Amino acid sequence: MTLEHFGNPLLEQRKLQEGKAYVERSDQVVLSIAGEDRASWLHALVSQDILNLGPGESTEALLLTPQGHIEHQLKVISHSEELLVITDSTRSEALIEWLTKMRFRAKVSITKTELRVFGVFAETAGASWVDGFSLVPKSSVSYATERAQFSYRELVADAPPELERAGLMAYQALRIAAGRPEISDIDERSLPHEFDWLSSAVHLTKGCYRGQESVAKVHNLGHPPRRLAILHLEQGDALCAKGDEVFYQDKKVGTVLAGALHFELGSIALVLVNRNTPYLDLAVHSGESVNPASQQVLVPADAGKAANLPRPSAFKLSGK
Repeated sequence: MTLEHFGNPLLEQRKLQEGKAYVERSDQVVLSIAGEDRASWLHALVSQDILNLGPGESTEALLLTPQGHIEHQLKVISHSEELLVITDSTRSEALIEWLTKMRFRAKVSITKTELRVFGVFAETAGASWVDGFSLVPKSSVSYATERAQFSYRELVADAPPELERAGLMAYQALRIAAGRPEISDIDERSLPHEFDWLSSAVHLTKGCYRGQESVAKVHNLGHPPRRLAILHLEQGDALCAKGDEVFYQDKKVGTVLAGALHFELGSIALVLVNRNTPYLDLAVHSGESVNPASQQVLVPADAGKAANLPRPSAFKLSGK
């Protein structure tokens, strides 16, 4: 069971960010993929380069539908004679079932382990997945013009590190402030481009994988229909929740993916809005409450069309 907090979520955020605390990610499970074909087999299925992953290195990958929609997020660690894969617990059984069907004659085995996952903002000993969302390697691309530093990693171990404890609320607030998407944010229409996931989880020059044609088409020729943004609510202690509606004037333009009370920024929300939503103040409708909010653009409206990567200063969206 995931604990939301241990009595003081704001203090827990600060300690987690400073590397003095850990959060147990009991919403995640760890799979082991072993066998001599493990790297080439997984490489052919997911959006990321697994073949060139060195010992102890880690990466992020997505498993997509044939239409390019996101199904699973995989945090992959090359560890000894196996690949350790951290993935969402609620989707893990479906993932295992699909991967098992795709083995064919490949020499691989897939098992769910009893290992636990601990999120930290500090270097730790042992097998760990290092979040590369703020790094953007040459094989990837980021649509965002600014990217927050997010030095997060997940330790895979039997026992927690010798740090203080923080609840999941602390991690959620920090990742929202950094504009970091998670698999819990997606719906059945979600594309990697909408979340700027091409920056960390998609290798643009690797060979074919399921959904690759759609990824390339949107990136090179089109625009994602929605875009990720952060909202800063004017009422600093107002709370919004996943599923709350986002409005521009009297028109619904998006949905809240996750909300939190941040120890420095106040009330913030990660939202997905229509691509053509103006770069102006919006409002979050939470039940009967209407909370005005300023908008921090993460994925710009003209993301895509890779010949000319977007820059917010290069175009204007008005409220008219």
